[in-house]
Amino acid sequence: MEDDAFFEVSIDMLCVLGFNGYFKRLNPAWERTLGFTREELMSKPFIEFVHPDDRERTLKQNASVRSGGQALRFENRYLCKDGSYRWFRWNAAPDPEEGVIYSVARDITEDKRAAEERERLVRELQDALAEVRSLQEILPICSYCRKIRDDENYWHTVEDYISNHTDTQFSHSICPSCMKNVVEPQLKQAER
Repeated sequence: MEDDAFFEVSIDMLCVLGFNGYFKRLNPAWERTLGFTREELMSKPFIEFVHPDDRERTLKQNASVRSGGQALRFENRYLCKDGSYRWFRWNAAPDPEEGVIYSVARDITEDKRAAEERERLVRELQDALAEVRSLQEILPICSYCRKIRDDENYWHTVEDYISNHTDTQFSHSICPSCMKNVVEPQLKQAER
């Protein structure tokens, strides 16, 4: 029968789940993906294979489908025989007369990993940009003459640099310390 051939060769995981919570039929993709035999998967309630953190959401979704709703792009994690978990994206619809849910699940584990890697790279780039911004706020200034280097590697007096990059205007005066330590001694020496 054509339906059986389609069921057997499908790359996605196809299943018939009873309203009692047990798988009634699984295609071979389940064995390839999770490592359990179909008999092992059908011997326990499906929820035992769901990641503990996803069980509450999964049971709510299952109840919604049993009461006539549909699962569209529902995601959860399933246990593999080796103890790891794989991410599945589900589409499901009920057959209330038969007391079953027809479902197709696609393994999206690699998509999830790629998305996590993209998010990690974006965070790293954002951190690097924040670092660059903070470095842009640092002005290279000569320790001796106090000139500031601009982005084109030219050196300017503090006054020139600030005037070119802000609306600041300068009025020159002499601070008390410089008056006492520099100007007054120079004036005294000039008087001599």
